[in-house]
Amino acid sequence: MDKKLIVFGSEPDFSDNSRAFWDYVKDNPNYDTFWCIQNEQMYNRMLRQNIACGLYGSELADQKIEEADFFVTSSFEFSYVKKKNQKHISLWHGFPLKLIGYFSSASSDQDFETLKIITSQSDMINATSRFCQLTLSGMFSVDPNKVKVTGFPRNDYLFTENGRDNLRKIIDVEDDSKLIFYLPTMRKGLKQEGQGFEENIFNYKDYDPKKLDEFLENNHAYIVAKLHFADNDYFTKGNFELPKRLILLNTDSLNEQFLTIYHIMNAFDALISDYSSVYVDYLLLNRPVIFSCPDLEEYKRDRGFVVDDPSTLMPGAIIKTQDELICTLENIFRGKDEYKDLREEKMSLFHTYVDGNSSQRVLEQMELSSQLDFDKKFGYLYYPNQSSLSNYYHMDLHSECFVDKGNGFNEEDKIVLEKRADDVHPIIEYDFKNLSNVSSIRLDPDFHGHWILKKIVVKADGNDIDYEIANGFFYEDCIYFCKPDPQIIIVFKEQQYDEVKISFEVQDLYTDPQPFYEMLDFMMNKNSQLQNEITLMKNSRSWKVTAPLRKLKNHE
Repeated sequence: MDKKLIVFGSEPDFSDNSRAFWDYVKDNPNYDTFWCIQNEQMYNRMLRQNIACGLYGSELADQKIEEADFFVTSSFEFSYVKKKNQKHISLWHGFPLKLIGYFSSASSDQDFETLKIITSQSDMINATSRFCQLTLSGMFSVDPNKVKVTGFPRNDYLFTENGRDNLRKIIDVEDDSKLIFYLPTMRKGLKQEGQGFEENIFNYKDYDPKKLDEFLENNHAYIVAKLHFADNDYFTKGNFELPKRLILLNTDSLNEQFLTIYHIMNAFDALISDYSSVYVDYLLLNRPVIFSCPDLEEYKRDRGFVVDDPSTLMPGAIIKTQDELICTLENIFRGKDEYKDLREEKMSLFHTYVDGNSSQRVLEQMELSSQLDFDKKFGYLYYPNQSSLSNYYHMDLHSECFVDKGNGFNEEDKIVLEKRADDVHPIIEYDFKNLSNVSSIRLDPDFHGHWILKKIVVKADGNDIDYEIANGFFYEDCIYFCKPDPQIIIVFKEQQYDEVKISFEVQDLYTDPQPFYEMLDFMMNKNSQLQNEITLMKNSRSWKVTAPLRKLKNHE
C-alpha cells in the first residue's frame, strides 16, 4: 500500500465534492492523487492536463485501487473493493430533502443488503450541519460518529471562484444581464417521482415560451438551465420549444472547460429549483431561491420528503405555474426580497459553517486517527454464543424445493422450507413425499451459497440415488457451495418414486473459512504439479519430434 495515495471517483467524472477536495489537496506534498474515470473523452482531456488518472477496469486503475490508502468519492464508489486497512471517505452529494436509503419505500430487501455493505465499508461521511448529520446517519443506518460535520468541499467554490468569468467560457451573455440559474432534481429514479419533463422544461400547464421570452428580454435577463446528468435524454429527444433567453447547459460543455456548476454558481442573481438539495448550497450566497413545484403533491406521494411538510424547509417562494414564476422574478428584479429573513433564520439548520474552508476541515478529519465504527466493531455479536443477537445468525437456511411435474422447474411448483443448523443439531434433513407425478427435484439449500455440505445422503424409496449439483463442486466427499443459488438436482430417469430423503451436515464458510483455504491450497499445489509435468513434457525430445504430426492432424 501507498500511505500517500488518495484515489478519487465521482459521478459524473471529475466533479462534485470529490473534485473540489482534489483541487484543495492536489498540491499537498504529503499526498499523491489519482482519478478513476468512466468516460474516455474526459479521461483523454485529463491526460492532456497531466492529471494522474486511469479508466475503470484498466491495469493502472486496478493497481492504484489496490495500493490506495484513502478512497474519496461523492457517493459510495469503491466500497465493495475496499480492504480492511484502506479508508473510504464518502463526501456525499447533497442535503437529503427527499427520502433516500432505508427511508425510501422504493428499496427492496436486496437494495437494503447492498446499502448496508457499502455504508458499513465507508469510514467517514460528510454533512453540512447537525441536522444533516442526524438525517444522513438515520437514512443510511450508520454510526452517527462517522458522519462528520465539515461542510461540503464543493461549496468552497462559492467563496473562491469568479462565477461570471467562468460562465463566459461557456456562454456569451451581456455583462450587465440578470442571470437566473435553473437546476431541477433528477426524475424517474427508483419510482415515478413526479413529472418527467416530457412536455416542457418546467412541467407547467400554462407554459408559454414566447411569453416567458418576452418577459426575460424586457428585463434584460437570462435563465441558464442545467439538468441532472441522469435526465439529459429528456431534453435531447424532445421537440418542445424553449425560450430564446433560456440557455441549456450540458455536462460536456462544462467538462470541456474543466468546470462544474459550483464554479459558476455565484454568477447568478437567483436560483430556481424544485426538490434538489442544490438550494441548500445556494443559501450560502444569501440570494433569492424560487421553488418550482407544479407536482409537489405527486412527488410527495411517489418519493416522499424528510419532513411531512417540505415547505418548512423551503425558504423561498413555492410556485406551480409560469405566471407565478414571472410574478416572482419580477419582484426579485425590482429588489423585493421577501424571504431574506427566513433564509437567515433557516441557515443554521442547513449549515454549521458559512465559509470556504470545508475542504480543510475534511482533510483534518481524515488525518485524525479513527476508531472502528459500530458497524464494523460489533459484527461479532451475531456469532454463535456471543450474545442474544446470535438468534439472528445466518445459519438459518431459507431452502426452496422445486418439483418438475412436466412443466420444468417453476415458481408454482415450489415448496419453501425454513431450516436452522447449529452446534447441537448440525444435521439438516428434508423429506419429500407423494412424488408419483414428479420427474425430477431441485433443492436449493439457501440463496447465499457459503456452505460446505458433509455426510451427504440422498435416498429414493430407501435406496441411494444419483444426483447432480450446480454452482458448487465436490472435494473429498464434501460439496462446496461458494456461489449464490446452490442447487442439488435429482433426476428420476423414467422411474417413479414415492419418497425422497436428503440429509447433510452444514458448515458455514463465513465464520470458518479455513477448510476452504486448505482445499484451495491443495488444488493450487495439484495444479502446480500438473503444470510442471506439462512443461517437462513440452521440453522433451519426443514432444518436439512429433510437433509436425500434431500440426497435420489439426489441419485435417
